[in-house]
Amino acid sequence: MTESPASLWLPASALGCYEGNPRLRSWLTTPGLLTHRVRDVQPDSFALRVVGEYADGADHLREIELTIDGHAWVFAQTRVPAATLARHGWLANIGDTSLGEALAAHGTVTRSDFEYAQLLPELPLISRALQRSALPPQPLWARRSTFFVDAAPLLLQEVFMPVVATAQS
Repeated sequence: MTESPASLWLPASALGCYEGNPRLRSWLTTPGLLTHRVRDVQPDSFALRVVGEYADGADHLREIELTIDGHAWVFAQTRVPAATLARHGWLANIGDTSLGEALAAHGTVTRSDFEYAQLLPELPLISRALQRSALPPQPLWARRSTFFVDAAPLLLQEVFMPVVATAQS
């Protein structure tokens, strides 16, 4: 259910050893939904933009951007395995609702602890995030967690664009 090597991902307790920017660290360790935090920065210019939904082998992928003034702050990918989608077909049809808001309305939902990694631009997840934002190749920080909807898993990976490291909020 993951496209990034497991050895790259760190627990929150190790993040401070690898990322010295306190603003970026604050964003990376935001508990709960990033949608709310990004929206709070500039509510009038916030948008959640669905940039793609497609099959990747047996998995269903949904990619979104959380934007302010049309500029991506977070690029996120949800990977729903076929077995989860078979039990919860609505996951392929949440439209422009945030994943967290959609999950809150359905069944028993739990979430794993976050893991963090600074991923290279060659990885498909980072490559897509950079291309969408027309940024040059560069490593970007990401976090991931697994949601369980009535015990059925889905993976959320959130990529933090460079603007986040300078954000005041």
